[in-house]
Amino acid sequence: MCKTFSKFEDADKRARASIADETLTALEVHAALEEELVYPAIAEVIDDEDLVNEAKEEHHVAKLLIKELRKMDAEDEGFSTKFKVLGELVAHHIEEEEGEMFPQAQEGGFEPKSISDEVSKRKGRLMQKYEGGKKSSGSRRKKAA
Repeated sequence: MCKTFSKFEDADKRARASIADETLTALEVHAALEEELVYPAIAEVIDDEDLVNEAKEEHHVAKLLIKELRKMDAEDEGFSTKFKVLGELVAHHIEEEEGEMFPQAQEGGFEPKSISDEVSKRKGRLMQKYEGGKKSSGSRRKKAA
């Protein structure tokens, strides 16, 4: 995922909208899967409730940024900066999950395979929801004042 943010920075204006749109959709789907299926399963096997709560708060902040980005054009002033901040938040979030939460969950007996079928099915439905009928970040139209 972090490579996608770098790809955005290196892309020309035309490609940025597509990269941003794909990234935002992937993050929306990923966050929903973690919140609905992964975090509840992990919360059952770890003692550190704060880890799961912090991850949920990071998702909340990411969703706020995504919502703001969805209202902008990729070429708008501030879009690149906001997108970069989202990338930094995501990188931090991944680091904490992989370095703390997931190892604790595995020590507690969490088996990712135990929810993989459910995650896969839900991911398909979420992709349809988020990709169906939405406009890309590069094609937002501002209403005349």
